[in-house]
Amino acid sequence: MKDRLSGRDNALNAIRLLLAVFVVVDHSFKAATGQPGPWPYLGGFAVDGFFAISGYLIAGSRIRTGMRPYLWSRGLRIMPGYWALLIFTALVVAPASALLDGRSYDWGSGGTYVMRNALLFTTQMGIDGTPTAVPYEGLWNASTWSLPYEAAAYVVFGLLVGLPNFRARSAAAVSSGLAACILVQVGAGVGLGTALELTRLWSFFAAGTLLWFLREWLPDTVAPAVVAGGIALGALLLGRGWYLAIAPVPLAFLLLWLGARLPLRIGSRNDISYGVYLFAFPLQQLMVVAGVPEALGLVWFTALSIAVTVPVAWASWLLVERPCLRWRRRAAVLARRQLAEEGIDLHAASRS
Repeated sequence: MKDRLSGRDNALNAIRLLLAVFVVVDHSFKAATGQPGPWPYLGGFAVDGFFAISGYLIAGSRIRTGMRPYLWSRGLRIMPGYWALLIFTALVVAPASALLDGRSYDWGSGGTYVMRNALLFTTQMGIDGTPTAVPYEGLWNASTWSLPYEAAAYVVFGLLVGLPNFRARSAAAVSSGLAACILVQVGAGVGLGTALELTRLWSFFAAGTLLWFLREWLPDTVAPAVVAGGIALGALLLGRGWYLAIAPVPLAFLLLWLGARLPLRIGSRNDISYGVYLFAFPLQQLMVVAGVPEALGLVWFTALSIAVTVPVAWASWLLVERPCLRWRRRAAVLARRQLAEEGIDLHAASRS
């Protein structure tokens, strides 16, 4: 299982793309009606899965590289696509929305939308009052909320994993501590907020990190995967608090097991999952402004949301994300240089 997950010959990118589609489906109902769809936690489950897979992959990346090239590589993965999203929203989506409303568009507000939100934190929700006459007025993107938590996880877990004695026991302690924090918050009646969302998402990230340190012993058979899926589902049936505390490790294992076993290689070289996650909601908001859900119904609106988002995400990958990722070569050079200066054998580090 470890060997299958170590390179591109696995289904992890295909699973991440499926999780991104789950978010699109979830947001289709919310954008059109303002209410959750028939599977209320579908989008939340997808984001949990993203963080679990990221925790596994990021742990390996950090072990193989120094902190500076590691952060450079992480920044190249999330920032260019995010900036492309902001510019696309300000230059294409919001003006089209204003045109549909029969009003002029304030390009200055579009510029401030890009500048004020450029550091991942969304401080300007809409542009010149758009979008209007939709359930989520004045909000162009409901997906970007998770990005600050992800970026912070890169930094914090990058520092932790880089500690000399941070291994499986340490990762298990972090994972257990986050689970305990969730139970305390839920028991105290704490609702959705920064603290609960941070511990929730970092708990799944920590679960992936823990499994990376245990990768030599992860079973490759069907029975453990079925048990893991049953535990995650059972925890969800017990309630959201129990799910958040119990499910991270079982869900992370199940997703990694599927990544190793499924014969799907979609996205192994061209990963559009991030673009699908980012670009779908503003496109959905524009379609709601245009009255598409009323004209087609929710099912066809959901299908059209996926169909419209995929080519935009593909363009983002080809024109922005993939070209920027070529700068990772510089990160690799810096990593080898830093490890050499520290007297660390790169191959030995990756095996530890």
